[in-house]
Amino acid sequence: MLRSAVPRIRRLPIQRILAVRQSHSAIPFDTEPFPLERFEPCCPGEANRTFENGYVPCKNHPLPNVIGGKVDFADPFPQRPPSARHIVACIGHGAPEWNRAKVEAVKGGYVQSTELAKNDFLKQNRNVESSPFDLLTTVCERPPESKAKPDIIVFPDFKRYPAVDPTALTQSPFYSVLESLWKEPKSTTLPDIPCEELDVDTIVLVCTHTMRDKRCGILGPLLVDEFRRVFEERGLKKAEVWGTSHFGGHKFAGNVIIHQKGLGGQMYGNLRQCHVESVVDRHIINRKVIRSLWRGSVTPATL
Repeated sequence: MLRSAVPRIRRLPIQRILAVRQSHSAIPFDTEPFPLERFEPCCPGEANRTFENGYVPCKNHPLPNVIGGKVDFADPFPQRPPSARHIVACIGHGAPEWNRAKVEAVKGGYVQSTELAKNDFLKQNRNVESSPFDLLTTVCERPPESKAKPDIIVFPDFKRYPAVDPTALTQSPFYSVLESLWKEPKSTTLPDIPCEELDVDTIVLVCTHTMRDKRCGILGPLLVDEFRRVFEERGLKKAEVWGTSHFGGHKFAGNVIIHQKGLGGQMYGNLRQCHVESVVDRHIINRKVIRSLWRGSVTPATL
């Protein structure tokens, strides 16, 4: 019988499950109750009909009823095991990925190119085990340095690698970073290639992937605008917010990942504009994680 060419996929061992539990115990959760429940409006308005999911409009933050009525804010949040790294391709607003339901379907795009390169790498390095939870890869609307080539940001390192050509990925200097992370996702040091340490403390990524799901596609941009308004109002010059591609759980819109130096990447669900001011004050300014909205850790604070 011929040996299968399919790379080995590592099952989640009990040690990792225990590590997830231990990492949760180290997270600085806010001890004060959050002022709003999941998807609760700050100024309840009257609906022209009753929604099965209990959705209530907000007078101050309008949202299409057809969207609000399809959001799930009752089921418990499923929590994915935390990744070691989150790799984000900055592709700008006009990239073809935004016109597809799955960014990995874009031929020559960063996500597809990375998946193909990783499969080849694992076939040639059968001693390397791989888990789909080791690395989270998404794209975002942050403009790249070069229009033709995306910049790549690696979290929690807050390092930006400029102008990575997906069509020549295995020949690029950044490929050495990927090889290093495929071998050891939790490596404390990355290959010494040209990169920039980002001069920001916080990057908020909001799912705005309309072609994947209308709930995030409609609510996401409203959240991006509200975060930017609050950042300006609070004078937060070292905080950014960008729309991003699907990272799971559209039914729990709005979905947000907050990467903050020293606090790691934390995922929230069921946010609407009403929640943003308190999220900024509690999480970004006071550095406390909001348990009631929390969907789990994306990356650790340090490696």
